[in-house]
Amino acid sequence: MGKSIDYNAVGLKCGIEIHQQLDSATKLFCACPNQLQGTREPDFRILRKQRPVLGEEGKFDEGMLSEFLKGGSVIYEGYYDCTCTYELDETPPFKCDEECIDIALEICALFKMNIVREMHVCRKNYVDGSVPAGFQRTMEIGYDGNLDLKNGKKIGIENIFLEEDAARRIKTQGKTSYFRVDRLGIPLVEITTTPDIHDPEEAKETAYRIGLLLRSTNKVKRIIGSTRQDINVSIAGGERIEIKGVQKLDWIPELIHNEVIRQQKLIDIKNILNQKSISPDDIRRDPVDLTKIFQKTECRFVKAGIKRKEKFVGMKIPGFHGIFGTEVLPNRRFGTEVADKVKVIAGLKGLIHSDENLLEKYNFSPEEIAQTRQKLNIQNDDLFILLLASGQALETALDVIVERCKQAFIGVPEETRQAKEDGTHVFLRELGGEKRLYPDTDTPPILLSEDRIKNIKENIGPYPWDIIDEYAKKYNLDPFLVEDLIMDGKMALFNELIAKYPENPMLVIRTITDMLKVLHREEKNINTLKPSHFHELFAGLKQGIIAKEAMLGVLRIWTDFPEISLKQAKKKMGIKTTDLTKLDGIIDELVQKNMELIKTRGRGAIGPLMGDLMKIVGRGAVDGKVLSSKLAQAIGKLISQGNSTSANEKTKKKQKTKKPTKKISQSPKNNPKKTTKTIKGEK
Repeated sequence: MGKSIDYNAVGLKCGIEIHQQLDSATKLFCACPNQLQGTREPDFRILRKQRPVLGEEGKFDEGMLSEFLKGGSVIYEGYYDCTCTYELDETPPFKCDEECIDIALEICALFKMNIVREMHVCRKNYVDGSVPAGFQRTMEIGYDGNLDLKNGKKIGIENIFLEEDAARRIKTQGKTSYFRVDRLGIPLVEITTTPDIHDPEEAKETAYRIGLLLRSTNKVKRIIGSTRQDINVSIAGGERIEIKGVQKLDWIPELIHNEVIRQQKLIDIKNILNQKSISPDDIRRDPVDLTKIFQKTECRFVKAGIKRKEKFVGMKIPGFHGIFGTEVLPNRRFGTEVADKVKVIAGLKGLIHSDENLLEKYNFSPEEIAQTRQKLNIQNDDLFILLLASGQALETALDVIVERCKQAFIGVPEETRQAKEDGTHVFLRELGGEKRLYPDTDTPPILLSEDRIKNIKENIGPYPWDIIDEYAKKYNLDPFLVEDLIMDGKMALFNELIAKYPENPMLVIRTITDMLKVLHREEKNINTLKPSHFHELFAGLKQGIIAKEAMLGVLRIWTDFPEISLKQAKKKMGIKTTDLTKLDGIIDELVQKNMELIKTRGRGAIGPLMGDLMKIVGRGAVDGKVLSSKLAQAIGKLISQGNSTSANEKTKKKQKTKKPTKKISQSPKNNPKKTTKTIKGEK
């Protein structure tokens, strides 16, 4: 993350907002299905424009105004079979879904929240076009809870809101944004922590444990985009910055670290400016038309713009020499900050400033620069900005530049910024305030009974970190494997399968997690796989219908043909059905054909013969361990017989070479007693 920072010394404060979609049957305020339509083409499109409205205090929200100044249009795309008049703001909301309320209450109970007894629906203004009504409906359901970190520290959970999701942006063409309304109205909870986080890694752990707790309910969505994380960051002397669109946990430490650096740099800029004999009032909106000076310029895009009748104007910023060139983030300077804001609000591609190398970067001539400095009356400590634009875009850009330069005197302006993968972030809009929130007059208060709240609190399950410890010890598993079960929503299925097949918990857990990840990477539709498929798969494994080696292949077939049986899937894979009673004969025949190999390599022949056996039997038809064991036994038996035969042959050979003994009987005449004498060595 770059240079080391003492986060306590700089006064880092961080809070996290988690937006998590709920897995209910319907949407929050209508009966439309709670599901996205994927890449399915829309049935209709509607064009609309947005404008800001006064908040409850009779004031406009700054974030709303900055969106309105963009002057864009919105096209909403929908479907005849799953889009209703509420989603298009043609009718008031219907009754709030009870299942959604119960899920939100369970989540509140897990965070030990105080539950509100009377929920009031409010409107939160949105003029970026993502909500056709211009506002999102939201209601507070819990407040003042907490979350335990691994080290025992408690992070405050400020409040939990139950609200509806916005439409999903499909594309932007010019100033027209396209939104698909299938996501609009999907229920979600917004969980906001207190700013108790003082370290980037602590922020990452907090987000992780909130996500783990939500997944443990098995009542939240797990698809990409169903969880969104925003970070609020400030340091001593700075201001709160909201960073939106944090898609991965690993992004969190880097984003916070870089925002600390950015705020430190902006505070340094403030201190430099305040030491000069200038003030915000010296920053004037006083552009000068430089079109004639640059009419024959070698800078291609400027020359092309002038031919299109655009103006090339310059503006003096007194005392700002060197400020726009100051780096505030890796590879991003203060000039980039101003240019980003101009891009977002005015729609221009950017700006040119004198802290850049104008001769090399833009191919301007020394004469053009000299005339510009003279025309704008630029002194040694001044900076000038060049803009290529016309009409309202030019007027808006000039306003943005003046305002952002004036904000430099106060340090860090409050903003909402968009996270990027490289750990940096860019201006998105002005930070929204409470002025955008006001009561919804279409919806009556929603009362929550004591019995309903009590029943939910009494029936919440154990915390996921306790489950991880218990299962890791009980089944001798890596805790990360148990964590995967919870995050993937497979804990209930694991419990069902392990109850029937307790002999191999590792195989069960790998099948319902890792194998599905492999299929997902192959872009297979794993949503077609139901618990019944896994029960049939493991039953077939136990009965010898299928081998472990074929399990992934069977699941792959089922993603395309979920209605077929295990035997049919096996047939589609081309797996032969082998009569296990004939297996010994097959192995004996293979061994007899390869006697020379076995004599030469002994037990080393098992490897090559195993490949031949798999071809004969059919890969996946019989468990590889069974085949390997039986083949090893057959080869071992043959080796033992060979050793026994060799021993017998050696014995016979030894007996043949041994000198015989001879018995001689003496005549009874010479010896009246019957005696037998053995004469050794006599032939």
